[in-house]
Amino acid sequence: MKALLLKEWLVIWKQGKFMILLALVYSIIAVTGSGSFFAGFSVIFMSMLPITVMGLDERSKWDHYAVTMPYSRKDIVLSKYAFSTLCAFTAIIVYVIATIIKLLVVKHPFDFSGLINQAILMLSIGLFFSSVNLPIMFKFGVDKGRMWFILITVIIAGGISSLFTFIGAESAQTQIESLIQRQTPFMLFVISAGLLLLSALLSIKIYEKREL
Repeated sequence: MKALLLKEWLVIWKQGKFMILLALVYSIIAVTGSGSFFAGFSVIFMSMLPITVMGLDERSKWDHYAVTMPYSRKDIVLSKYAFSTLCAFTAIIVYVIATIIKLLVVKHPFDFSGLINQAILMLSIGLFFSSVNLPIMFKFGVDKGRMWFILITVIIAGGISSLFTFIGAESAQTQIESLIQRQTPFMLFVISAGLLLLSALLSIKIYEKREL
């Protein structure tokens, strides 16, 4: 597993330095007061890095060689999930460190629990994104998988938009905020982690049946 993770990192470092830099910049921008959108987007963006590696693997036919090595298909799948989680953690760590530095510089009161809760929420978003995205990529491949993911995203976004229109945007926002306040960030993390586990099991079954 360590060797597979090292391979993931070397590939993305050689081929996707700009993506890593851009994600880290998003994390820093979020600290400057541009809202939590960039913070969440940086985590999602970092979670996309394994998909970039999968696309490079497909073009280089790496999977054909991987199955001849002492790694099972299960190991290959789990390495993608582990790498995605590590990437999300990296974005969160950068955001937390940058936030702490900013608060120390401006001498602003430090709300440690609030920062941790926000970090957990960001991680939950990243895990949820990976849970939905990776099985699609393992099933259809990166090129077709991206189209399916866009289609699913449009359907979900359209459904949410229709819901907001039906019950009123302000009312929907109030209900969502109330739901988040009732559910602790830790509970959201547990739910996201559970979805990630189910997603990994599904991806393993898909990849084991996939013809390379």
